[in-house]
Amino acid sequence: MTSNSSLQETIHRISSTPGSFALVSSTPSWPISPCISKKEPNGSKTSSSLPPIHISILDSSFNPPTTAHQSIAFSTFPSHYPTSSSSSSTSSSSSSNGPSTSPPSYTARLLLFSARNVEKTLKSSDATPSQRVEMMSILSNTRSNSNPDEAVAVGLVNEPTFVGKASIIREYLSSLNLHLQERRIDLTFLVGTDTLVRFFDPRFYPENKMEEKIKEFFSPYPEGSGAYLVSARRGADDTDRALEDEILNRDKVRQWVSQGKVRLLGTGHEGREEISSTKVRQAIVTRHWEQVERMTGKDIAKYIREKGLYSS
Repeated sequence: MTSNSSLQETIHRISSTPGSFALVSSTPSWPISPCISKKEPNGSKTSSSLPPIHISILDSSFNPPTTAHQSIAFSTFPSHYPTSSSSSSTSSSSSSNGPSTSPPSYTARLLLFSARNVEKTLKSSDATPSQRVEMMSILSNTRSNSNPDEAVAVGLVNEPTFVGKASIIREYLSSLNLHLQERRIDLTFLVGTDTLVRFFDPRFYPENKMEEKIKEFFSPYPEGSGAYLVSARRGADDTDRALEDEILNRDKVRQWVSQGKVRLLGTGHEGREEISSTKVRQAIVTRHWEQVERMTGKDIAKYIREKGLYSS
């Protein structure tokens, strides 16, 4: 973890520079996991000798991080979600965008905080950006200690759209000399249902540009970002299932579901649906510390109490 002054400088630089990205902490050789790094061949590198990389990316406000964040961030890559028209849409999408092969399981993780203008929206009781990054690093370190063969990092980005974030992260990976032309690298963004809805809403794109931008996001690298979208189910009742089915079976969405580019995580029965940063903050105000620890984990709860966060 960088020093506090260095962290503050990095946050200020990223928050004031549109299109910027930086890692503030990571395991050695990220995004290549330690077990893969030891096996990397020396000398000539070919596509057959370089193992693929698949990075899961949880982009959130982490105000504060919860066990729900942890559950989603360190989840496994889910299987295809079946649509009512999957067979026909698979045929048409394969012909227009080429065949899509499923990526391997996640080999690296990225906890991502959007520092774009965050200082202007902070409430007096909110954790500062540096405090949120420190809590994210606690999650990262906890995961690294329990899973030493996994690559985990904490990053900052200044970009409002997922299409833009995928492009920026790709550009950063290119600077690491990972032999992207010879190695398959996939990016998967982990989101909630509300974000899934916004992702396929034309209002959040330039006029008449939604389909073009989404195709850029999902198309294989180097034609596109080679990205996937995984949405965590937020509940188990019929209303939640109906909303998910309605979104995923829309005409402009179904082709990406059939290719496995859009997937659902979990069953809605995992218990994380009842946990939120808002509920944590409410429990802190009422000094229900057992609830706080249950929803954040022991280390995050300890940090919150030591820093006196969210108490007013």
